[in-house]
Amino acid sequence: MRVVLLVLLAAGTAGSGGVMALRQRTVWEERARVAAGKAMARLAEVRRVRDEDIRFFEQRVARDPTGAFDLVRLGGLFLRRYRDTGDERELVAAEQAARRALANRRDRNEGALQLLSGALLGQHRFLESRVVAERLVAESPDDALAQSILGEALLELGEYALADGIFRRLTPRRFEPALAPRYARWLELRGHAGAARRLLESARDEAIRAGDAIPLDQRIWYELRLGELALRFGARREAGHRISAGLALAPDDWRLLAAAARLALATGQPERAIVLGDSSLGRYVDPATLAAVGDAWNRKGDAARAEEYFRALEAMTGAPSGGFHRAWYLALLDHGLRIPQVLAAVERDIRMRRDVYGFDLLAWALFKSGRVAEARAAMAQALAWGTEDPGLAARARAIEEAR
Repeated sequence: MRVVLLVLLAAGTAGSGGVMALRQRTVWEERARVAAGKAMARLAEVRRVRDEDIRFFEQRVARDPTGAFDLVRLGGLFLRRYRDTGDERELVAAEQAARRALANRRDRNEGALQLLSGALLGQHRFLESRVVAERLVAESPDDALAQSILGEALLELGEYALADGIFRRLTPRRFEPALAPRYARWLELRGHAGAARRLLESARDEAIRAGDAIPLDQRIWYELRLGELALRFGARREAGHRISAGLALAPDDWRLLAAAARLALATGQPERAIVLGDSSLGRYVDPATLAAVGDAWNRKGDAARAEEYFRALEAMTGAPSGGFHRAWYLALLDHGLRIPQVLAAVERDIRMRRDVYGFDLLAWALFKSGRVAEARAAMAQALAWGTEDPGLAARARAIEEAR
């Protein structure tokens, strides 16, 4: 509960110089404790119902393994649990449910195709996800959701010209809840981060108005996404508000705790970054969070403790089977670890996935390997699409200024 308290108090102390009367601080702490307790109770109930639903549909599927609808519902619940826990086994379970549903009913089974594309995308199997999305569009050519799913897969593969055609056609429908997150991602990658933020804010506000009609995990995701976007662009006060709003809904969400740790590190609060980062790592071991906590210990002057986290980061050699391998590679490069191995992996990845961040990572790995001319050529390709990202711009400056 102390972690929640630290974050919820952040917005209240911002702009006040950090000075509060003891009595006022005690009131804030008590309110934070009560709010966090209510949020955790509600979240526990949401998770309990979700897990009961999973057991219910597992039993239905066991009784009638020849159906399709129950398998799609079950797979969707696995995806929701993955977003909560980060456990990639949930993605595999969702994929298996989708494939079983398609085996039982091959034609006119859009729900299973949507589920399968999402499960493959989560596992970073982008080429397979694209094939499934193309089949979905072929079966439902006028379905805007199907088109946006294909557009999302194309973005991940760096097929920006094709993705542009899809999302431009979807512009009149960009505010629809099912389309807004994918459309916003397209805007961000194509150099319109401000428009992406406004669209996400509109979608978040609509989700709030919808109340319980929108799943809690979706509302949490909007706050996380907006918080990360603000943090990336240095809007620390806004990032704090959004992350705090997310934690008010899900006080133990590992993604929000990790974002709060990065914010604390960026604002010169290494002790808070360590508390928040360790709390996140207690739920899910994320490479970027390991690196952030290690950096926080370095800020405190404890190189030995920092090295423990960096060694753990290095030891995660088997981790990039799925979702976070680029974050893992970037964290290793930033700390000068395993540069030859990372470069080899990134060179393999770029053959299939020629997107902005693939070339960005390749450029950074080449730069860290001392191959500056090649790094500049790779970075030129990363910058060619006009993506707005201060981290990308900073790496580009470092490479350009190098001798």
